[in-house]
Formats: sequence, C-alpha cells, structure tokens
Amino acid sequence: MPQVSVLYRFLLIISPSPELIAEVERLRALLVPRIGSFSGQHLSAHITLFFADLPIVCERDLSEGIARGVVGHRAFDLRYNGITHFADKRTIYIDPVEKDAIALVRTPIVAAVKANDTLRDAIRETDHPHLTIAAGLKPAQFDTAWEILAPHEHRSEQQVAEVVLLRRALRAGERYEHVRTFALE
Repeated sequence: MPQVSVLYRFLLIISPSPELIAEVERLRALLVPRIGSFSGQHLSAHITLFFADLPIVCERDLSEGIARGVVGHRAFDLRYNGITHFADKRTIYIDPVEKDAIALVRTPIVAAVKANDTLRDAIRETDHPHLTIAAGLKPAQFDTAWEILAPHEHRSEQQVAEVVLLRRALRAGERYEHVRTFALE
C-alpha cells in the first residue's frame, strides 16, 4: 500500500505589533461568549500574503524563493484605520491602509516562489490584505458581532520590517509553528 504524503499549509504573513495582536485577542474575547466559535478565533492575528498546501519536502524551495523575493525591499510603515467587513458579511477585520505597500512586497515574493515549477500551482496569494477579527460568520453571528464591535473604530501604526513563514500539518487540531523570518532592508 503506498504511503500518503502529509500536506502542510505554509502561510506567509505580516505579523502585527504585539499591541495590535493583544487588541485583536481582546476583541475576539468579547465576541466568543455572545456569538460562539468562529473560524480563526485561535489563530494569532496576522495579515496573509499567501498560503500554499505542500509536502514538507518543499519547505526549503519555498524558503529560498521567499528569500529571493524580499531582496531590495525596505521596511515600511503600515497604518490601520477602522473595523470593517467583506460584502458577504462573513469576515470582520481591521483594515490596513497601505495595501499598495503590502502588494509591493508580496508581488515579487510570489513571483520568486512561482518561478519554481513544483511550487507554482500551489501558491494562493491574498489580493485584499486584512487583519481578521472573526471569519466564517453566519448571518446571526455577524449581526451580533457587528453590534458588539461598534463604533467600528481602530487606529494604529507599526513598522513592517519582516515577513514570517509559518506551517501546520493539514490535520484537525494542528497549530501553526514558526518556520523562518525574512527581514526587509
């Protein structure tokens, strides 16, 4: 019987400041008692640049592609302004203002990784960067969460000086673990 290879979800992210991570955790803690569980409630707050489901043997090639893709990119300031949601009302998030600056970093990283034929089709980049508070909401959950989070204000700023690669096995109950940090110049 052939052995099935375990796939891993690799996640390339911008990690918010510790203060902003604490704020997202505080907001989630307000929601859980009133709306129950929701997607992502146990994930550390982050902005996804891309994800890929790959076998562990691809980790080195993935890391090398990311390392090539960050070359020449400088750290940048990222402001957050407001709590909003997607049109389908399934995800509520804190909105990063400098989406173009995020794209300027993400685009060459994705291009460098996709230059590897083995990785190309697995890469799923995020075209609308956001900092999720709650996802996978049902209509009643959304309505209650939206009310709890009123007046939907949030303002903060951080310097983005690195991107971070995480991974977890694609099995129930698995948690993300740090793979590597890639410094911006």
